[in-house]
Amino acid sequence: MSDAGTRTQTSLKTLLPLMPEIRRCQDVFAQLERKWTWIALTGKINCNAIAATLFDFIFKTRDTFAALRQNLSAMLAEKSLDRAIREMAPVAQVAIDIIKRNLYERTADVSFLATDADIVHFLCHPRPDAAAMRERLAAYRANYTVYQDILILDPNGNVRVQLDTRRPVRRSCDPLIAQALASHEYVEAFGQTDLVLDGRAALVYAHAIRAEGESAPLGVLCLVFDMDGEVADLFAGLSRFADDMVILLLDDQGTAFAGSDKALAPLGRRYRPSPQDGYAVTRFGNETGLAVTRSSAGYQGYTGQHWQAHVLRGAYSAFARRRAETGLDTALVRREAEFSSQLISIEEQAGDVLGDLTLAAQNGQIMAARQSSNAKEEERGAAQALPPILDAVRQMGGQMEREFHYFTDGLLNTVTASRLRDAAFLASITVEIMDRNLYERANDCRWWALTRDFRAALAKPALDPQDLRQLEGILAYINSYYTVYANLFLYNAQGNILACSQEAERFRYGSQVAEDYARRTLSLDHPEDYAVSAFRPTDLYHPAGEPQPTYIYSAPVFPLQGGRPVGGIGIVFDALPQFGGMLQETLPKDAQGVVRKGAAGLFVDAGGTVIASSLPDLPPGAAYRLHKEWLTLDEGESRSYLESQAGVLYAMGCARSRGYREYKRDNRYRNDMYCVMRLPI
Repeated sequence: MSDAGTRTQTSLKTLLPLMPEIRRCQDVFAQLERKWTWIALTGKINCNAIAATLFDFIFKTRDTFAALRQNLSAMLAEKSLDRAIREMAPVAQVAIDIIKRNLYERTADVSFLATDADIVHFLCHPRPDAAAMRERLAAYRANYTVYQDILILDPNGNVRVQLDTRRPVRRSCDPLIAQALASHEYVEAFGQTDLVLDGRAALVYAHAIRAEGESAPLGVLCLVFDMDGEVADLFAGLSRFADDMVILLLDDQGTAFAGSDKALAPLGRRYRPSPQDGYAVTRFGNETGLAVTRSSAGYQGYTGQHWQAHVLRGAYSAFARRRAETGLDTALVRREAEFSSQLISIEEQAGDVLGDLTLAAQNGQIMAARQSSNAKEEERGAAQALPPILDAVRQMGGQMEREFHYFTDGLLNTVTASRLRDAAFLASITVEIMDRNLYERANDCRWWALTRDFRAALAKPALDPQDLRQLEGILAYINSYYTVYANLFLYNAQGNILACSQEAERFRYGSQVAEDYARRTLSLDHPEDYAVSAFRPTDLYHPAGEPQPTYIYSAPVFPLQGGRPVGGIGIVFDALPQFGGMLQETLPKDAQGVVRKGAAGLFVDAGGTVIASSLPDLPPGAAYRLHKEWLTLDEGESRSYLESQAGVLYAMGCARSRGYREYKRDNRYRNDMYCVMRLPI
């Protein structure tokens, strides 16, 4: 047996007393086996003269059935533990993966914002306007609400401007500042810092600020991540599937710095992580509990902090018998569910044993009838005593069978309900990943539209070659950090494309963006507004040569002196790999990291258009009919059911998007999205 198998068996012995169904199974069958023994002994004493062989068979059958009962108990225990861990592990994995996805975006933010012309000008000016700079940072924070604070420091660590005026920082001696000044890349640090005065650990991204073409730094930009807001939204989303769990984030020392329930699992203390592919038995409050710890492999090459997600759950709650699924077709599950074969094998063996017992009882009845007129008084008395004993044997066999089916049906229901829950959970969390990703796209287009050079250039009647080279350079620089875009382009007030980030797209200069999103963008009157294209094929997105459907986010570019938009910026989302990657990331995989056979996922909008799919016969843009009940889901709600396809039973889960932070919640943009997950049972 492997080390993992040995650990599981050891843990099972510890956990068995905490599994109510196992205790009931053992108690019920122990009582029935005692009754079986009593009946057999009674028969042996009173009827041995005519039925010695029969009662020897009954004793032997009892022993055979006891072995089957032990197999059933072991399977119940293993499946109960497996179900509990299967419910906990995805919560832990998703929690840490979502955090890493979010923080990856922050590395691009600080790298690009550190080159902002207004910030460079502020540090170079002999009489800088701190109020105007703070207003500029506030505009950034209005778009990127994931930041708690933004600071600009000089090379000596003096704070030149800070967004949060309620807790002013005058000077910093944090080593992060020196590290950023010595580097041409971003620097990231987590821990207590004098950049944040509340004494708590903070996550800060820093980058040196340099004038274009200069090597000497002018200062350092620091972005303080809003950890409280991030984990509150994350835990709220996960709580729908983890209401009896506590989710913790652990630092590289195993110390909890964020958690969903500080009373049950205090922050600031160390927690022992479980094996990465397993679980651990631990204390949870005043009871025995389970712990599952997962780390992240990173995202797009970014690994960041060595954090882990740690999920705790009380054993009594983890092993409680679940409410039966309404309308669950147990016969269908028995017939088509992959996991049911082992259980059915035990049932069939038990049925054979009980069938043999019934047949033996019938033969005993026949024998008793023949012996009832026997001349020997002893045998005649035994024959008269035998029928009620055999009736008791038959009744006990029937009771055994009913109890056996009670537990096997319960196990079928429990495992199936767990799979249905998995499908709903994965659908819910995958559509949340989508919302969080597209939140960044809405932020990007609006912030880049505020770029001073864009505003100045588009306000001119025409671009000269120097203007064009400058715009192309800025767009290409942005695109080099924000690689989720196939292209970035600027267009004027007539909708004509003027500049692109990708050299291969520059043949489009002068062509008009004749799409509704461009017209809507040019009619907007506030820099925090934006427009999004419909999801349909466009010649602006052609990853394989032919136009493919995608979303293009667009924001108005206003002149520096104010007034109507003088153009807009369009950002072409690289939909094929990005949406496909989101589905691939959450689909269940085997030990080798390969998606489990039969598992599939897709994104569908409310109109039934496929946005992305792992199924080759449902490419982006294809039509998919959503079930009527799915269209009645509220925001953030999910549902699941069983469906048989070509003799294979699946758990089908569907979830409706709920937005993220202000994205799709502030009425600037509505686009209901559904994620459908198909998992083999």
